[in-house]
Amino acid sequence: MSWQDAPNDRWLEISVELLSEFAEPVTHLFSRYGDERVFISQSGDWDADEVGPDYAPNDIVTVFCYLKVDDTVANRKGMIEIGLRLMSELADVAPHKERIVTADEWSNQTFPTIRVGDRIVISPSSIDDETPEAPPTDDVQVYLSPGLAFGTGNHPTTRLCLNQIITEADEGDLSGSRILDIGCGSGILSIVALKMGASGAWCVDIDETAVRAVRDNLVMSGVSEHSHVIQGSVPDPDLPNFKFDYVFANITSRVLIDLAEPMIDNAKPGGIILASGIMNDQIDAVKQAFTGTGSVTITNTRKEGDWMLLRMIKTSDS
Repeated sequence: MSWQDAPNDRWLEISVELLSEFAEPVTHLFSRYGDERVFISQSGDWDADEVGPDYAPNDIVTVFCYLKVDDTVANRKGMIEIGLRLMSELADVAPHKERIVTADEWSNQTFPTIRVGDRIVISPSSIDDETPEAPPTDDVQVYLSPGLAFGTGNHPTTRLCLNQIITEADEGDLSGSRILDIGCGSGILSIVALKMGASGAWCVDIDETAVRAVRDNLVMSGVSEHSHVIQGSVPDPDLPNFKFDYVFANITSRVLIDLAEPMIDNAKPGGIILASGIMNDQIDAVKQAFTGTGSVTITNTRKEGDWMLLRMIKTSDS
C-alpha cells in the first residue's frame, strides 16, 4: 500500500541508514517535519550489562521518523526528501526507505526483555494481559507495551538517563521527590524513578500515541496512582503550580535548546535537570542554552558512544 492510499490511522515511516556522526542533522530534519516522532536505532548486538562509558557497538545508525497520514503528508515528505538529497552531497547517506505502519502492526510487535545497570529489568507486556507478578528479586521491574511511543531502554540516550536515575537513588536524592518528565515517550524514566523512591511524576508528551501508551505502562508497572499524564509540552497550563525536584528530558538537542528556559523554570531552586539525547558535536550548543540563562550549573556529564547526558542543578530563579 502506498502512503496516498493509507487511511488516517496510519503513519508513513521514513528511515535512513548512515554514520552516527551525521545522525544529528538528519534527526533535526526528521523532527521538523515529523512532529518529533523520531527514533534512532543503533546497529549491532550488545549486552546492556557490559556497556561502558565509551562503548560504541557500531558506527552505523538508522534514523526513523513517522508522518501521520493526513493532508500535509505529501508536503512534509517532499521537504524531507529535499533535505536528504542535500545531505547526500556532503555525506555518505544511503537512499531512504518508506513503508506504511498501522496501529495493529505496532501493537503486535515485541522486544526482548533487557537489563539496564545492575537492577532495572524491562519487559514487554500488554494492558490486556493479566497483571504481571512482581519479580522474586530486588530488581526494578518495568513493563512496557510496544508501539510508536519509543523508549525501551535499548538506546544509549535512555540508558544514560536510567543509570543516572540509579545514581540519584543510591545517593538518596530521589526519595520523596516530584518529577517532571518532558517528552516522556514510553514513560520509562518516570516509572523507574517512582519505583526507586520518587513520590510523584508528571509525564508530558506532544504525541497522543505516546500519551495512550504511557498511561498503560504506568498501570502495568504498578505506579499509576502516583503519576499524571498530560498531552502537551512546557509551559503547559495543566501542570501544577509548584516547582519540581527533578526535570527529565530525553529528546533531541534542538528541542532541548528550544525548551531550556521552560525546563529551568519548572525546576525548584536546588532542583536537578537531566537532559539527554545530545550528540557529542551538539554538546556545546546545549550547554550554552542552559548555562547562558545564569540559572543553572552543570554538575556532571555522562557519555556513551556518540551520546551525552547533562546533569544540572538550578541555582537561582533569575
